[in-house]
Amino acid sequence: MELRAYWAIIWRRIWVIALVVGVVALFAGYQYYHLRKTPGALKTYHSDITLQIGLQAPSHAIAINAGTSPGYSDYVTAAESLADEFTTGPILTSNEFSTQVYQQIQQDTGKISQYCNCTHPDLSNLSPSTIATALSAARAHALVTVSVTWPTPEGAWAIATAVGQVSVAHIGEYIDYAVHTTATPSLRAETQPLVSAKIINAVSSSVQVPGTSASRPTLLIILVFVSLLIALALAFLIEYLDDRIYSREDVVQLLQLPVYGEVPRAPGQ
Repeated sequence: MELRAYWAIIWRRIWVIALVVGVVALFAGYQYYHLRKTPGALKTYHSDITLQIGLQAPSHAIAINAGTSPGYSDYVTAAESLADEFTTGPILTSNEFSTQVYQQIQQDTGKISQYCNCTHPDLSNLSPSTIATALSAARAHALVTVSVTWPTPEGAWAIATAVGQVSVAHIGEYIDYAVHTTATPSLRAETQPLVSAKIINAVSSSVQVPGTSASRPTLLIILVFVSLLIALALAFLIEYLDDRIYSREDVVQLLQLPVYGEVPRAPGQ
């Protein structure tokens, strides 16, 4: 009996439930549509490349005093410091580096087409500014792993490939250091090793990972469910505040008296 009474209340106030849930459902649907249209919101792609940062001895090295010549440990320490500067410094996010990466990608269109096996690769919103925000790096000794997160698989692979090529060819333009010895300036200039980068692990194939807003659809579903509970509570609250009589059950409950007769509705009403 109570279940039927509850169902009668819900059916009588169905317009309240439909209104509340409908408004929230429309809002959730619009938000989900916006997420589907936003690149990288629900799903994105990840690609890595590992570089070794080190020192390359000049082709015409001139021997200097053994007391001032850097040893193996000095080169290792210097390489790790240079790798740390490349990882944590402003190089990867600089406009100059991102521009060179962008230009390299323009030159690699043939390779990108071969990678995705398509004529027109989808590189999404590619520009130097967006490339800078897609890069991150981690260091282990002199090894630097550059990670790329991008809305499309071919875009992530293309950026990671270009980062490796630019680093190998131009890392000396971004990382510099000073050698302090007692040798003459000319000797120091000729014996100072050059900064170099070497690709250790080739670019990994793009892997799909959750996007920045991958949890939003679940939250939207929960929001609709919560709106249903709120709508039911609101319907029962309105019913509680409504003192009008709708049925014989309402009369029995209100007067605590039995009903001995009932006048039916007139035909056509």
